[in-house]
Amino acid sequence: MKRSGLYYLIICVLFPAMSFAESEEDAMYLYRSDVMEMSQKHLKALKRYVNGELAIKDHVPAHIDTLLALNGMYLDLFPPGKQHPESEALPAVWNDSRGFQQAHGFNRKRIMALQQVDPSDIAKMKRAVNDVRMSCGDCHYYYKQR
Repeated sequence: MKRSGLYYLIICVLFPAMSFAESEEDAMYLYRSDVMEMSQKHLKALKRYVNGELAIKDHVPAHIDTLLALNGMYLDLFPPGKQHPESEALPAVWNDSRGFQQAHGFNRKRIMALQQVDPSDIAKMKRAVNDVRMSCGDCHYYYKQR
C-alpha cells in the first residue's frame, strides 16, 4: 500500500512538470536572458568600482574574467531557427551573421583590453569599463529591439 502511494505522489509531482516542459526555443530564450543578465551585473559591479561606490579592487579580475567567459558563449546563444516570440533579438542577428560576429569580436577585444588595466589606475579603468559598456551598446543598437 505504501509503495502505490509513493508512486502516486511521484506521478502527481512529475506529471505537471512534464506537461509544462519548456520547448527548446523557450529554454534557449531563458538561457540567453540569464547569460546576458549575468554579463550586465558583472559590468555594473565594475562600473560601481570605478565610480568609487564599491571597494572591490580584489574582485575586479574575477568580474573581468567572467565577462570574457560569458562573451565566449554569446555566439552560441543565437542558434538558427525559429525565434522565441518574447525575444528582443532582431532578425539581423541571423541575417547579418558576419556583422554580428564582428560586433562580438569587438566586444571581446574591449574586455581583453580591460583585463590589461591595473585596477589601481581608476582613470584607465573608467575608460576601459566604458569601452566595454559601449561595445555592448553597439551590438544592442544593431541587433536588439529598443
